[in-house]
Amino acid sequence: MPANWGYVIAAYGIAAVALFGYWRHLARRARALTARPRAAVPQRTTPRTTS
Repeated sequence: MPANWGYVIAAYGIAAVALFGYWRHLARRARALTARPRAAVPQRTTPRTTS
């Protein structure tokens, strides 16, 4: 098993880089969503009918 430690460390490194990149992507999307003004939701003027 000692011969495989290089692969184990490389796998953890790749996973850490991927998770860090995904975290940055989510943080950027969250900032973009909070910076954008919310669209007004049009109010319904006629009542709904049930059939």
